Amino acid sequence: MAEDAHDATVRLRRPIAFLYPPQPLEPCPMPGDLLAHLPRLAELHAKILSGLGWDSPATRERALTWPLQPQSAEQVRGAHVGVVAFSWTVTQILAETGVLPDVVFGHSLGLHTALAVSGATRILDALEVVDRTAQFLAESHDEVSGAMLAVTGFTPNEIAEFCERIEPHGTIFPAIINSRRQVVVSGQAESVERLTQQLRDRQAWGLTPIPGHLPLHTPLMAPLADRCTSLTNGMRCHVPHLCLLHPTSGEEVHTVSSVELLWRTHLLGMIDFVCALKEMERLEISTYVEIGAGETLTRLCRWYRRDLPVFNVSKPELLERILHAHVE
Repeated sequence: MAEDAHDATVRLRRPIAFLYPPQPLEPCPMPGDLLAHLPRLAELHAKILSGLGWDSPATRERALTWPLQPQSAEQVRGAHVGVVAFSWTVTQILAETGVLPDVVFGHSLGLHTALAVSGATRILDALEVVDRTAQFLAESHDEVSGAMLAVTGFTPNEIAEFCERIEPHGTIFPAIINSRRQVVVSGQAESVERLTQQLRDRQAWGLTPIPGHLPLHTPLMAPLADRCTSLTNGMRCHVPHLCLLHPTSGEEVHTVSSVELLWRTHLLGMIDFVCALKEMERLEISTYVEIGAGETLTRLCRWYRRDLPVFNVSKPELLERILHAHVE
């Protein structure tokens, strides 16, 4: 169990899983407060951005903020790279104090951090792929267009049945299973709108459009498969030295070929966070730590199981408690 929020000492019990979240769905000053609070974190963050050649004040500023609606490709690039660079540097700070993971999981954008932390790739290679991917996502693609919608209030099976009934068939799919009661659907814009109307009529708890113009994590991305694969050209992969969980199956990724396939197809495959949590329970994970911007996975963990021992380090006071935690 996680310690009470008012306890002076946090005890982290092994095995420990580090969870790396997707892009935030709301504006947030990502590492701003933490960088001001921890000079060592600011030093590492500046160093990793310099490794990409991101040394100008304007470029660094874009890597500190996630805007609600990015207005340019440069904003998208800065925000995506900033999220991954931030979560990587926080992981390094935790490692310096002896807080190390036994298992890592990356949700969507967080996959790149998980790959680097597990040793499956180098962090600079991961950030280069993140930058290429951000540019790809900011471009228009004549072959494919679409929309995404987060739906709260229905089970994954119910959402799958709704999608199957939308005409024309095969134009909308469950793309991300976040919890037993929240699913992100992805598909052609017209089909997403039809589903939205049907769910409004059924009084869904929540319908949240996700910014973007591609039907990510679905078979509809197939025409762009070669371009998705090319995003990792020139990048080397390695056998992970930590347990790295696959975002679709929850199974351990433990060979170079499986890492390469995962990285090449990360925009195409469905994400199933519930499946990953079930696998972490099977592995008897005792402590979960979300490392990144916002508290997305922390909330989803508590939806999965209210007493799940999950910590979050998105605020200075929370990070300080973990940095001074006793690891058992």
